[in-house]
Amino acid sequence: MITNHQYTQMAIEALSDKLNDSIPEIRAKAAESLGKMGDSVPISALINRLLVEQNQQVQLNLIETLGEIGNDAAIPDLVNYLNVEDSLIRIATAKALGKIGSEKAISYLVNALTDSDASVRAVAAQALGQIGSEEAIPNLIRIFSDPDKTVRLQVADAIGKIGQRYAVA
Repeated sequence: MITNHQYTQMAIEALSDKLNDSIPEIRAKAAESLGKMGDSVPISALINRLLVEQNQQVQLNLIETLGEIGNDAAIPDLVNYLNVEDSLIRIATAKALGKIGSEKAISYLVNALTDSDASVRAVAAQALGQIGSEEAIPNLIRIFSDPDKTVRLQVADAIGKIGQRYAVA
């Protein structure tokens, strides 16, 4: 971690500039590195790049970074990626929403529980468990009979995490 605030800002600016590099690997690595810089990274640069990015790996890194930063201001743009054709992008988006941990994402993750891809459903259940709102329980119970074992395991885990959160509170 960079301890000097001035150097942190310099690093963030340099990495943010590289989000627009012509080489996708540079953009992907810049996004990944920004995720390690903490919540001082302005999410607008990440979102603006995500909205125009065509490369899958760069999109995945941008989405993961937005999740790492954890700013719920990213949710309105991120949730659109739960509806794209690429299931890896949908999975990364559900994970990011879980990491952000805001109840603002619950309705979108509940919708993802009906995704055609079992991995997306499983990660959506996991994300709902991370958020920890009891509001998700009826929807999780509804998919407890999912034909996919991993989905059912994630549902059980999510319900347990939510229950544990309220038992401690």
